[in-house]
Formats: sequence, structure tokens, C-alpha cells
Amino acid sequence: MSQVKPPSQGSGQRSGPPARKPAPGQRAPGKTGPKGRPPASGKGTAAGGSKGRAGRPNKAITAPPPRRFSPSTLAFVAVGVVVVIVLVFVVITVTGSTPKKTTAAPPPTPASSALVAQVTGVSDTVAATVGTGQNVTAPQVLKGQPLLTSGGKPEVLFIGAEFCPYCAAERWAAVLALSRFGTWSGLKETTSSLWDADPGTATFSFRDAKLTSNTVAFVSVEHETNDTTGPGTRTNFQPLTTAQSKLWTDYAAKFGINTGYPFVDIGNKVFVTGPSYDPAILAGLNQQDIAGKLANPSDPVTQSIVGTANYLTAAVCSLTGNQPAAVCSAAGVHKAAVALKLS
Repeated sequence: MSQVKPPSQGSGQRSGPPARKPAPGQRAPGKTGPKGRPPASGKGTAAGGSKGRAGRPNKAITAPPPRRFSPSTLAFVAVGVVVVIVLVFVVITVTGSTPKKTTAAPPPTPASSALVAQVTGVSDTVAATVGTGQNVTAPQVLKGQPLLTSGGKPEVLFIGAEFCPYCAAERWAAVLALSRFGTWSGLKETTSSLWDADPGTATFSFRDAKLTSNTVAFVSVEHETNDTTGPGTRTNFQPLTTAQSKLWTDYAAKFGINTGYPFVDIGNKVFVTGPSYDPAILAGLNQQDIAGKLANPSDPVTQSIVGTANYLTAAVCSLTGNQPAAVCSAAGVHKAAVALKLS
């Protein structure tokens, strides 16, 4: 909008042309107003708004017309506004739906009997179809070693840690395999560390677990706890005995590796010295999700867990004289025994 510049205020007078002098022979107009001022030209105040002053002649002020934008410019502006609104909506949607990072790992809680029954109840048909599974690393076999026993029975020693994602994956197979030789009690549900590889992998904890069996002894050590409030906040939990520590270090050296989790020693004959399968296969699944998949032999989760369990079962059978016969002669276990050259 055009603006009119206010008059100069330096002299206290309005700008305008200088007053004309009267022509020779003419008299100046008479002065009838008070104190020599000319009378007002109309009622009220002078036209300029200053009382007693002569009015300023009316003058039309012409302002330039308002600027108009072309239709194409307006269209571009409208499109830009829409784009900004969409971007703001996307940002709000994405940031609003991002789950907040959990600040504490969940403590182990008792596993439900229904969950344990579902995991340990994998049918022989499913186990036979899976065999040794897909993308499963077979355990290692060493012959000629002194037999590891406990209470007169072949011992299965499991050394793990609750923060460890590879232990988390291995426990699923261990629970299934050893259930073929006895009955579980004291299993707990938990997850691996929220700040390690494959964070929050659903699993069991063996911290209070017991296997009641006539043919095999199960010994577990959860050597470290979970991370509690951040990476590296785990602590030592269940200590190793001198004998267990020696087994761990001696057999790691025999295989040319460093000690690590999980370490499973099956009678000093068959060993698991690392992950049998990738824990990423369990990503985003809770215990019920995983257990529910074990009835489908073609599911990658079933291929990994049941394939590993068949290997572990075959290893135990090689120590028990293939007892129980129904377990050790099952098709899936037999396939694993042949693959390990145990029969």
C-alpha cells in the first residue's frame, strides 16, 4: 500500500508555494479576524486540521495499484504449501510411532506350563521332516575323550549367559532335545540383552532349571546376568567350578577358539562352541510366537530350532546306548546321527 510522507516539521509550517505579494496599486485584503488573522473559510476548524490556520488546498494522491500475482505463481505457492503440510504430517507420524527405547531389561519370570508343553511337544513327524534343518551349524565331535559324567549318568554341561543372544537361540533347541530324556521344571522366560547383537531375543533362562531324567544329567551355569540398564551393565552371576572352567578353556583350545557363549559339552564327546543358527531368525517374536511356529516344519524358525535339537538329541543318544529307544531311533534323530557320523 502506498504511503504519504508526512509534512516537514522543522519550521512548524506546512510546505507549499510562497505567498504572493500584492500587485502594485492594490491593497492587501482587510484583516477582520482577531489579532490580525484572516477569518476562517468555513465553519469549524481549518481544512488542514490545525485550528486557526489556513486550509491546505485539496490534492488527490494517486497510489500505485496493488501488486497482483500471476495464476502460475499462485499455483506454485499452493503446491509448496501442500508439500510442507505433507512433510510435517509424515514427520509427526514417524516420530510418533517409533517405540521408545526400553530402559531396563525384563527380569526372568516363570515359564507357563502351556508354553513348555508346546515347545517340548514337537511331533515326530515334524522332527523327521526337518531332519538336520536349514542353515544349522552342526556340533563338533571329538572321540577318545574321557567321559563326562555326573551322578553316574552322562552329563550335558551348558555354560551360557542371560545377556547372550546366541545362548538365547540355543536354549530353545536344548529345551526340546533334553525333554526327550526327562521332564523340565523351573524354566523361566526372558530375553537377551536389549543392547547387544540381536537385541531382545526371546528365550528361556536356565538359572533355576532342573531336568529330571533317568538317563542323562543336565548341569547349567548362567555365568552372567542380563544387561540391566544399558550396555555392559551385566554382572557375574553363577560361578564356574574349577573343573567346569578347565573344561571350557581346554576344549576351546583344542578347537582353536577363544572361550565364548554358549559352550555345551555333551559327555566330552560332542560340543557346541558357538551359535548353531542365527538368532536373527527369532527377531520380533515373543515366546508364544516362537512356540506356535514349531508345528510347521517348513517355517525357518522350526528348521533352525528342531534341526539343532535333532543334533543335540543324537549326541546324547550316543552316550546313553541309544536309550530311550523310541527317541534315539526316530527318523529325525537318526538323520542327525548319520550326519555327525555317530552311527
